Amino acid sequence: MTAATLDGRTVAHSRSTSWATRIPAAFRLQFIVPTNLIIVPAVVFVLVWAVSIGITLWIHAAASDRVAAEEPMYGGASQAAVWTLGFMAAYTVTQTMPFAMALSFSRRTFVVGAYLAFVAVSAGFGVAYTLAAWIERATNGFGIHAYQFDTPFMTSTNGLLGGGVLAGALALAVMVVTFMFAAVFRRTSILTFWTLLVALLALLGVVMLLIVQNVGWSGIGSWFLRQTALSGSAYLLAAAVVAGVLGYLILRRDTPAT
Repeated sequence: MTAATLDGRTVAHSRSTSWATRIPAAFRLQFIVPTNLIIVPAVVFVLVWAVSIGITLWIHAAASDRVAAEEPMYGGASQAAVWTLGFMAAYTVTQTMPFAMALSFSRRTFVVGAYLAFVAVSAGFGVAYTLAAWIERATNGFGIHAYQFDTPFMTSTNGLLGGGVLAGALALAVMVVTFMFAAVFRRTSILTFWTLLVALLALLGVVMLLIVQNVGWSGIGSWFLRQTALSGSAYLLAAAVVAGVLGYLILRRDTPAT
């Protein structure tokens, strides 16, 4: 064995370990500006919830004949924070990644660090969702049986914890999928990006039509009714894994130029 072979193996080993050792730094890089993944989603979470409470109180006061316990009101205000997280995840590709590459982070290191940050943020969202649902349940929907988090689909099958797991899985899936689409946008032109997006929507439409043709709308409805919070979480996590792999494959040959 020659010295050149030894040196080559040493350099290869050094390169393989250096990218992994910088993952914690890439993870922390996502939170250098806490506004992006923490403050803005948290503010949206609280403000939209407060607005929804105000609206439902107004509706309850206007409907004088409403029996709150028999006619609970359900809303989807909790989705606002999820889509905010998705936007911020896409933002990391267009804004944080060029900065990371300027600091000599490899693409692999940046992507793994970003995914770990998404997991942490999604777990935090799941905990916040569980706490909000518990508050709604403990207060009987703020006394008027109005719920934005403790909704039947989210918490009826596996309880409050199951709803929190499903919310966290949904947040993670949305973040990773939007990250993937932002990666496509970064690697292609605007025309190519929109062409691919329209083609993907058309493909999804064809798949949906084939499903309807074979099992019917009733079959689709019965399948959804059989799902639980945990089974839904499993599907979302699987989608997140697939999107995560595709996102990395798309970005691995990305260049620092924007």
